[in-house]
Amino acid sequence: MRAKIDLDLNDVALFVRVVQRRSFSAAARERGVPVSTVSRRIARLESSLGLRLLERTTRTLRLTDAGRKYFDHADRAMDDLAQGTGQVRELQDEPRGRVRIAAPNAFGPAVANAVCLYLAKHPGVSIDLETDGRRPDPDSGFDIAIVTERLNDTDDFVAREVRPMTRKLLFASPHYLKEHGTPRGVEDLAVHDCIATRATDGHATWTLTQGRTKRRFTFAPRLYVSEFSAAYRAVLAGVGIAMLPESLCAQDVKQRHMARVLDGWEGEAAGVYLLYRAHRSLTAAVRTCIDHLLAELPATHLVRSARES
Repeated sequence: MRAKIDLDLNDVALFVRVVQRRSFSAAARERGVPVSTVSRRIARLESSLGLRLLERTTRTLRLTDAGRKYFDHADRAMDDLAQGTGQVRELQDEPRGRVRIAAPNAFGPAVANAVCLYLAKHPGVSIDLETDGRRPDPDSGFDIAIVTERLNDTDDFVAREVRPMTRKLLFASPHYLKEHGTPRGVEDLAVHDCIATRATDGHATWTLTQGRTKRRFTFAPRLYVSEFSAAYRAVLAGVGIAMLPESLCAQDVKQRHMARVLDGWEGEAAGVYLLYRAHRSLTAAVRTCIDHLLAELPATHLVRSARES
């Protein structure tokens, strides 16, 4: 059982601010107290923890290893507390203000329909919806971003699943396969026209697995597009082979507008995620918009939207 530690949250908040400002004196000026008071309260916090958090000289301020770890937790805790306080204060408030949303062009119709429903419920909110075909960058000022690839786990963003993970497979049109032949192995892809949705310096890489076997195929795409809905249309037009979500192409395969290529080999799974910043006080407008989108964007709507976009 852990021993109880008697902490003053004001001291913790002051420690966080000292680290953020990298200065005892700057934090003291902000709080309107003498530097000696800041020093005394940081010393009291260190005494309560039984750890040295800061190493201070006349010119520099440096976190100890323990201080760095404690700051990471304390900073998140202060943000969570501020967010909770803001949410409690807004419980009785009608959402108002502006919300910026970014979404792939493929999901534009579905997201736009959901946004219209939200605006009808909340007359005090206005929304900027951007669906310009680029991958939404959640670090570019948007309150909410909808993406088709989950970010690596970080402390910066919260990822909420909108649509469950689905397999990504290789597809081509029957017309293309009749004209160019059907690849029998991964190495055969080298002589085919391939369509990429992600490329660097003119080259793209597909990671393919078959059971425990993994192969990486790097190629110069015949066509590069910024998102999968354009690749989907290119496959239907007979341009080449593309890696696409299985759920997107299932109906076309059934109707023989598409055929699976390299049966047994799979790409990395993909889903749809709603991203927003972690450890930030969300306004009532952003918070309620997140809840609304999670309720109004079921997978079937997104697939239909991608097919029709």
